[in-house]
Amino acid sequence: MLLAGNHSAEDRLAAFLLGLSRRYGSRGFRADRFTLTMSRADIANYLRLAPETVSRILRRFQDDKLVRVRGREVELLDAGRLEVAAAPVLREVQG
Repeated sequence: MLLAGNHSAEDRLAAFLLGLSRRYGSRGFRADRFTLTMSRADIANYLRLAPETVSRILRRFQDDKLVRVRGREVELLDAGRLEVAAAPVLREVQG
């Protein structure tokens, strides 16, 4: 539920992607490249965003060279900058 708080859409999506990355990594899979098991509509519902917003932000993250998205395949290109974008959400989750 913290992902659906009073944070920006970019903050929430960055935190969501980093959370997936960490979960994949903790299970012995690649943390920098993974498959989204949820559709964009499901991600939008989870984050309480419009599906178009999720697609627009993913496109912006790609344009900014933070991620590469091909269908449901996601590659984190700059996890450090994603961490900065997700910092407000991550502080709340950890605090």
